[in-house]
Order: sequence, then structure tokens, then C-alpha cells
Amino acid sequence: MHPILFHLAQAAIGTPVANGEVPEGIYDIIVPEAERPLWPLFVYLAIALLLIAGLVWLVLFLLQNRDPRLAPGSPAVRAQRELEAIERQSDELSSNAFALAVSETLKNYLAERHRDRVRYETAEEFLARLSREGTSLPPAAQEELQEFLTSAEEVKFGHRSDAAAFCQPLLKSARQLVGLCETVNAPEGSKKG
Repeated sequence: MHPILFHLAQAAIGTPVANGEVPEGIYDIIVPEAERPLWPLFVYLAIALLLIAGLVWLVLFLLQNRDPRLAPGSPAVRAQRELEAIERQSDELSSNAFALAVSETLKNYLAERHRDRVRYETAEEFLARLSREGTSLPPAAQEELQEFLTSAEEVKFGHRSDAAAFCQPLLKSARQLVGLCETVNAPEGSKKG
């Protein structure tokens, strides 16, 4: 037994040393053993690093290959969800409240997706701006948006007796506009033919 270990063991149990003799039972307390080899630790560490690297690669791969139009936070997905919620509440809403909700949802989508200020304009203001200076909206969507805004204004503020008949077509038109804007602005490889 190494003398230092002997003295440490003796100090731990409080037994005095007499003339360098080893008291009985001291070998039961401290058993000298070989050091553990370090190679298993390095193997486990390498395996853990490979697993972490694989997990990071998988997350990055999935993030790069997702369709941005289908992201939970994308303007199109939010607009479609809001339109679905409005449709579920259609029995509870009056015609002008329904038309207002659909119109506001579409305007919010267009303002966020195309950075267009249609959100803060009336239909007349938008149509005047469109004829004067144009808009950042896709040309294919501009004509449909003009028709949508005109119909929505009639339902919201026209106090028509048949306004309820125009609600579902407004909802359908809003969904088509969102789809059209997403299709027109989709990357070339992801357009559906």
C-alpha cells in the first residue's frame, strides 16, 4: 500500500500509527485498484456528438425544405384560418358584419403579404389609387379585388334586402384571391400546373 494512502486512511478512521505498523482492517477501508481506462468515455462522447450533429442536421433540413406558403405563421395560412372561422360563425353574424369580417381578413392578408396599403383604404380610395398609380398586387388579382371590394361595400353599407345571398360568394371570392396571390407569387418550381 502506498504510504500516502495509508496515512490518509489512518486519518480518516482516527487510528494512530505505531512504528509504521498497519492496523488490522485498514485494507478493508481502502483497496488499491487500477485507474479506469478513458477510451470508453471517448467512445460515448463521440456517439453523443454524432447523435447531436444528426439531430441538428435533421432540423435544419426540415426547416430549409418546408413550403413557406404553408408555414403556420404565413399570411396565407392565417387568412384561410380566419376565413374558415368566419364561415363557422356565418349563422351568428349579420350580413354586413359577415361582409366586414371577410373584407377585413382579405385586406389584412394583402397588406401583410404584398405590403399594400389597401388595409387602410376604402374601396373608393383603393380604386382611385389603382387607376392613378397602380399597386404592388399581382395584375391578375387586381381585377378580382376590384369586384370583391365593390360587392363587399354593397353588402356592408348598401342595406340590401338580399344581402345574405351575397355573403357566401364574398367568402368564396376572398379565398380565391388568397389562392391566386399565392399562386402568382410562388417560386417557379412550386407552381402547380
